[in-house]
Amino acid sequence: MCEYSYLFCPIISHGRFIIKEEETLIIKVKAGCRKGTKLTFEGKGDEKPGTLPADIIFAIVEKKHPIFKRRGDDLEIGVELPLVQSLTGCTFTVPLLGGGQTTLSMDEIIYPGYEKIIPGQGMPKFTDEAKRGHLRLKFLVKFPTELSNEQRSDLVNILQECS
Repeated sequence: MCEYSYLFCPIISHGRFIIKEEETLIIKVKAGCRKGTKLTFEGKGDEKPGTLPADIIFAIVEKKHPIFKRRGDDLEIGVELPLVQSLTGCTFTVPLLGGGQTTLSMDEIIYPGYEKIIPGQGMPKFTDEAKRGHLRLKFLVKFPTELSNEQRSDLVNILQECS
């Protein structure tokens, strides 16, 4: 949970006089809170003579993360692999949301668009912080930009047997 303080100065009317009053509001944002969620402070806004005080409404805006993309309670991360590792297997580390990392070994063939799910490593659920979404790894396979004639021939010989 994050707490933010917001200092505002509503104008309050007492009979003929208008009084400027300062008040600090504490905004508690629960982990897993989604974009667009509104937090309302009833009766804490401006008040005009003869009317009830207005509400103050804060709307949650998500800041773009440099590594993860949020998809509901799940997080997505792109993992780039050279073609040779995608075909022969590899071990690599993946960053986690809390700042840690995990090491994965992959023996299966990884094709462009392949997805691996790490359960429970996504965003905390807004309704139950003990539960979390998943971390989805989306693989981007880096292909070579050039091959010699000999390399092409070798690839044809090797890959013909796989069809």
